[in-house]
Amino acid sequence: MGTTFILFITLLATANGAWLSCLVWKQASLRLRLCVGAVVGLASLAWVAFLSSLAFGLNRLSIGLTVTILAAGFAALVGKVSFAEFRAGLESSKPDKTALAYYAAWTALLAWLFSRVVMFYPDGLHTAPANNFGDLPFHFGVITSMAYGENLPPQNPIFAGMKFTYPFLIDFLTAFFIRCGADWRAAFFVENIALALALVCVIELMAKRITGNRIAGYVAPVIFLFNGGFGFINFFRQMSEFFADPEQAKLGLVHFVTNLPNAYTMNADLLWGASKIPLRWGNVFTTLLIPQRSMLFGLPFVALIILLWWMAVGEQDRGGQGSPRRRYLFAAGVLAGLLPMLHAHGFFSVAIACVPMALLFFSIDWLAFFVPMGVLAAPQALYLSGTQVKNELFKLKFFWEAGESNPLLFWAANAGLFILLLMICLLANRLATMRQATFYLPFVLWFIVPNVIKLAPWDWDNIKVLVYWSLASAAFVALVLALLLAHRWNALKLAGAVLLVLLTLSGAIDVVRALSPVENVGLFSHADLEVAELIRQRTPPRAVILHAPIHNSVVALTGRQSVMGYPGHLWTHGIAYGQREADVKAIFRGGTDSARPLVALGVDYVVIGSAERSGEMVVAETFFSDSFPLVIDHAGYKIYQVKPR
Repeated sequence: MGTTFILFITLLATANGAWLSCLVWKQASLRLRLCVGAVVGLASLAWVAFLSSLAFGLNRLSIGLTVTILAAGFAALVGKVSFAEFRAGLESSKPDKTALAYYAAWTALLAWLFSRVVMFYPDGLHTAPANNFGDLPFHFGVITSMAYGENLPPQNPIFAGMKFTYPFLIDFLTAFFIRCGADWRAAFFVENIALALALVCVIELMAKRITGNRIAGYVAPVIFLFNGGFGFINFFRQMSEFFADPEQAKLGLVHFVTNLPNAYTMNADLLWGASKIPLRWGNVFTTLLIPQRSMLFGLPFVALIILLWWMAVGEQDRGGQGSPRRRYLFAAGVLAGLLPMLHAHGFFSVAIACVPMALLFFSIDWLAFFVPMGVLAAPQALYLSGTQVKNELFKLKFFWEAGESNPLLFWAANAGLFILLLMICLLANRLATMRQATFYLPFVLWFIVPNVIKLAPWDWDNIKVLVYWSLASAAFVALVLALLLAHRWNALKLAGAVLLVLLTLSGAIDVVRALSPVENVGLFSHADLEVAELIRQRTPPRAVILHAPIHNSVVALTGRQSVMGYPGHLWTHGIAYGQREADVKAIFRGGTDSARPLVALGVDYVVIGSAERSGEMVVAETFFSDSFPLVIDHAGYKIYQVKPR
């Protein structure tokens, strides 16, 4: 029943977004209506549900209020744009069999990938791809803190007592679905598949509109989502070594492909002559879209903004009274203004490109973009500005993750062919027009800035801006491939096919690996799931719990606040955790030294399980058993209540 209800809410939100698109695009394809409907509708659902929950809590009242607002909004939109007008605005044409096959293939792949994000087996909860092993427990902590822990307005679920300055609306939407009665699998899957499929569609339509080439539209999502450098060289090297061993060769090609030794777009080095070049570009699916969940909102939002910018300034509209330019820019400004809490790096990327874009295509109409963007984004930016590491950000840091390697070789190995085809498109005669090339110029900043400035505590996180450069560039690279693939000379068609394979092979291999058993990793045991349920039953929602600072603590499943979570997550979020880590160790050692930090940190319960016993900390179990009541004793876990209710 819960799954049916969230499907209804998702369809209602999508219908709102689809009808809302009629106010921006008077004439549009059904694909555009639906993908805008999914992206804008689900973002609006997240915002409405969040604001309702701030007022009344995440409960039946706020859920009912959210559905009522969506229903009222839909009724108002239908009153303004009737069903007849909605249908009249659609392009009238026969069903496109190519498009149907194209999206059927994408739907099947995306459903397969996202069905593996949360998997339940007899031994516990599993996930894939392997990159999710580190990220998903953090997201579980955020989601359950809102769904089960009354964590609104949100405090940091892995650092109790601190404001949460992370773009959490994608996780709040999952929490909302859980409170609507959906199980974890459905709550993740419904929003993931809707937003990912909409992303494919938005990229296709963006590329098609900018380039004016239908084939380029179909190619652009492929080269963006299956991105990767020359890591496939390692794949063929390892495959030759595998078959050179007679014993391994007997296992066959299927065994090799389903048990690939490592990823080929990241986490490895590429031998380039005498040099080792780090592969750090990472496939969008396996390193960003699935583990970095806020990308599910950020990428389609920015793609829509690029599309609207092009329609406003790239198609030679002169503006003036009744011109659609202001309408497009206003819509882009609203989308940009909603971005900070959806994906902060997406907002930052738009912010650094919009000023040069406005200067290159100067018009008073740009006020229609900047005013709604500023009004909507300012309070969010103020709220999210609580990082503790301002002194560590915006320092000079050249060539991103190149390290000691040659920067030219680094980028050649990671995205060299992509960059080469992009330059050919922009510089060669009779490919991109002058207006298209001028329109692209502001997006160069999305490559330059992350290669010059440190934008996050972890250098690799600059990828969260670089990926938007790849998104904007994909249309132009796809144009080169489309012209080759459609050329009347067979040799050029073959060249286009070869280039397409080379651009996507490493990413495709990583996706195959993500779908194979080797990346099906256990995250929480069956005992963990049982203990998490007991903690939810026997502790108050806002309890503060001390546990070993590991990434997949059972507390992440409970909705309770962690005194201190995984240091790796805290560091990447810019949180100075040194003193608290020392206090956590002092508490676990027990004795008189534990009294002060227990009170100072507001600890309600202490977990002692296998992670606490096997870690580097000294755990004085006798001290806790002698001093505090035992509230849970199950499957090797002991939970002590250290502060009376």
